[in-house]
Amino acid sequence: MTNLHKPHLDLAFEYWKGWLKPTDTVIDATCGNGKDTLRLASLVPQGRVLALDIQEDALKNARKIASLDNVSFFLQSHVSFPVSSPVKLIVYNLGYLPFGDKSITTLSTTTLQSLEAALIWGEAISITCYPGHSEGLIEKNAIFAFLQSLNREEWKVSIHEWKETSPCLVWIERR
Repeated sequence: MTNLHKPHLDLAFEYWKGWLKPTDTVIDATCGNGKDTLRLASLVPQGRVLALDIQEDALKNARKIASLDNVSFFLQSHVSFPVSSPVKLIVYNLGYLPFGDKSITTLSTTTLQSLEAALIWGEAISITCYPGHSEGLIEKNAIFAFLQSLNREEWKVSIHEWKETSPCLVWIERR
């Protein structure tokens, strides 16, 4: 299915492409500048993408490239999701907004709360971590500890880690 030597975001896209159908609903839990939102929207042209971010600047940037009929934007934390029924995929691209204020980052506490919600609402979860900055390393370690608590009979987990400080990709899918 995947080429393990691809860059982390390209590998994530391969997972998404293999998992999603054109009519699925997905959540981009940290939409940032909208690149993942746009990729997701292309995979679910008759479905829906719910794009969340806590920064108005991020949503403004994302709207510039991903304002499509199947995308809805929400100025909110990823701690909760604007859904009332399960979704096919929840995507996290953690860290800080590229070309934005690097002091505003995702935090391990809220990301872990969000992952608890994602286990309820999502059939699959894609997480890109960036341990190259201090909060990113804390967040990655917290996520890896969280993964140890998952019921292996209910969840299948794949971890792609290249170097200690390089981005890593975590794929979780319901069995």
